[in-house]
Amino acid sequence: MKNEHASQPMINERRNYFRVDDKVLLRYQPVEESCAFANTIPQAFKEDPGYSLMRELQSIEQDNAKFLRAIGEQSRDLEAYLKGQNKKLELIAAKVVEQEEQAPDQRKQHISISEGGLSIHSETELANDGYLAIQLTLLPNHHSLVVFAKVINCSEAHQGGYNVALSFTHLKDSDRQLIAKHIMQLQLARRRQETDDQ
Repeated sequence: MKNEHASQPMINERRNYFRVDDKVLLRYQPVEESCAFANTIPQAFKEDPGYSLMRELQSIEQDNAKFLRAIGEQSRDLEAYLKGQNKKLELIAAKVVEQEEQAPDQRKQHISISEGGLSIHSETELANDGYLAIQLTLLPNHHSLVVFAKVINCSEAHQGGYNVALSFTHLKDSDRQLIAKHIMQLQLARRRQETDDQ
């Protein structure tokens, strides 16, 4: 059964982003406002080997994207082959990260996510208008990113703990694109599942 918060709309989003329910690996810690606005990643997150590996691969993929587009204009077959190689490396990396021991404060959790923010369940109360550094690992590809968010609302949940609505702060374009791509893939997968179930 999904946590109650996952079906609730996030509060005070500046734009009407499309939100989806999802299950991710999540860890977070409160930070000062200055750290959030400066994108100062907590040292504990930097030391996570899975995060480092996936971010490096994502950076290489972004750097090579323009070359892949240029190759595609010359040869669709070569472009398709290289995309297949990228997918193969991504699957291998995801399996490697999956075998890594998770950090003690990292766990799977149902969330609601959009390009504007997310809502989560917290065992402890979080201060409204406070800031969090969040390590978010999107499944099943294990794409990992660290984002900063402001606590918009924290309220008691019927099942215990707290429902927390968060708004992203100074989200990097690359991270926004990664989240948007993940949301689109979720939508497509669920539509295919609905079609198969009919």
